[in-house]
Amino acid sequence: MIKIAGIILISLLLIIILKQTKREFALILTIGCAVVLFVTVADDFFSIAQRIFNLSAGIDNLDTYVSLMLRILGISLISQFIIDLCRDTGENALASQTEIASKIIILIMTLPLFETVVNIITGLLK
Repeated sequence: MIKIAGIILISLLLIIILKQTKREFALILTIGCAVVLFVTVADDFFSIAQRIFNLSAGIDNLDTYVSLMLRILGISLISQFIIDLCRDTGENALASQTEIASKIIILIMTLPLFETVVNIITGLLK
């Protein structure tokens, strides 16, 4: 966390200085800092995902649901990253469209899970 905080503080100071003289460079630095932070945290995300897969390996059918959960989490994180970048650059309409698209993708991904739950409930009611 100290490494991340250091990157953010140094970038923030440089961005504040650059916004007064060269706004376009400040924007490039903002995007670059966001990408560096995303890549730094992505390594941690992959190690967490691997540990979750290892925990679920012994239970039947759980790996499918864990995989779905991790894919949805990944889509959520990536889309939030893109949405924040769009808003930082002043593209609010594009940010909103990205947000809607990510929600639709997540809904499509969860439909098989919803079908499974409905089948279990109807099976119990018979």
